[in-house]
Amino acid sequence: MSQGRRKPTRSSTLRELAQARLGKRSLPDLDTLEPAEIRQLVHELEVHKVELQIQNEQLMASQLAAEESRERYRELYDSAPIGLVEIDGDGVIVESNLSFAALLGLARSQIIGRKLSRHVTPKSQDRWHLERHATERTIGHRTFELEFECQNRSTLHAQLMCTRREVEQAAGDPLRLSVFDVTELRKAERALRKAALTISLTEQQERRKLASDLHDSLGQLLSLALLKLRALNASTAAGQSAAIREIEELITQSNRHISTLSFELSPPLLYDLGLGAASQWLAEDLERRYGLEVKLVEVEDPTLDETASITLYRAMREFLINVVKHAGVRTARVWIRRDGEMARVTVEDSGSGFQSMPHDHGRDHGFGLLALRQRLYDLGGSLAIGSAPSGGTRAVASVPMVQTKA
Repeated sequence: MSQGRRKPTRSSTLRELAQARLGKRSLPDLDTLEPAEIRQLVHELEVHKVELQIQNEQLMASQLAAEESRERYRELYDSAPIGLVEIDGDGVIVESNLSFAALLGLARSQIIGRKLSRHVTPKSQDRWHLERHATERTIGHRTFELEFECQNRSTLHAQLMCTRREVEQAAGDPLRLSVFDVTELRKAERALRKAALTISLTEQQERRKLASDLHDSLGQLLSLALLKLRALNASTAAGQSAAIREIEELITQSNRHISTLSFELSPPLLYDLGLGAASQWLAEDLERRYGLEVKLVEVEDPTLDETASITLYRAMREFLINVVKHAGVRTARVWIRRDGEMARVTVEDSGSGFQSMPHDHGRDHGFGLLALRQRLYDLGGSLAIGSAPSGGTRAVASVPMVQTKA
């Protein structure tokens, strides 16, 4: 008969539990214990059992809290608005959040285990190589920029930042990088540089136009007056009176032309009487010179500083000159009003519409509006051009209301 495993007796079970409770302390012979001593020992064992259950529940709660913390950390890591990536000593990506993968247009599984250099554009390869080794030798912050090639073949212009502490300088420690998408920022910077260049070109063109006006109009008048004076010197007394009157008329025309140019550039009425008076003079001047009837529908003279007032005046003049050149009509309407915290100048016509206006940014139209838009933007204002209710064009220039100093 085979010997089976002996069934533990109550005495042996108590001995094992007591030994676990007492640890290294010597265990008395249970067979020699009195009933009261046995009951005391059983009570202690039951208390120990409850303590073990409580400790086990606390341990399970701690494990659950740790798992929840890890999950929250993973959610924060993945949902961070910037890209986070970790590479090993060989430049291989060992960890990445979802934001960095999304910047490249890839799934996270497609970049883990790959070298980061595989996503760097050829143009930035040397920069990445130099910055990576420099970063490994740097304690503290280091920031640099790279270009990455995305899945859709577009280029991501990124700013990378790495922070290393002294304790992380051991060989083989991972390199942790924060990646910021600055593509739109760099595009905006390039657009601003281009706009600045365009404005500078526009100013040069305006100077050339002014020089041309002075040469072609005023220069010719003065040259003609000089010829008349020379002819007067050789003429008879009878013809001198008529020649003097001609010279007086030429000088009068020259003076009028100088006044017109001066008013166009910076009308004194604007400083002395405000935007309303300057708009009235501009309306009369445009009707006299071009036959354009300008109806001042509403004129509220807003309190503006000198820069804003000049900018709105030039905007109004630019809009009305464009009506003369492109709208094909002989009338235009103007509103000058306060609108909350903004001062607005609105010019409308019933002409062919803004879609027919040239879009090639030519000298006469595109550059002027582009420079005007930039000046308004610099003041915190805006420029809007669209269709008028009458079917023509509506142009609106706005600047913030600024109280002038007393």
